Amino acid sequence: MRDESRMTMTGVDVRLDAATGRWTAGCDDPGGEARLVVSAETRERAERLLDERWRARIDDLDREQEEDR
Repeated sequence: MRDESRMTMTGVDVRLDAATGRWTAGCDDPGGEARLVVSAETRERAERLLDERWRARIDDLDREQEEDR
């Protein structure tokens, strides 16, 4: 299992999309694949959704690693 307490998001970018009026948050995928990107009505919600998606991705990677054993 990965030590999540030592892992941190990298490449974090949060910005307001002026065309849609929504906040977009993105970071590097912890598995090294495409970036994780979310969109929300507020900056806080976008940041929270990104954190949830990042943690879910780590859980998926842990499950895959366990299945490979």
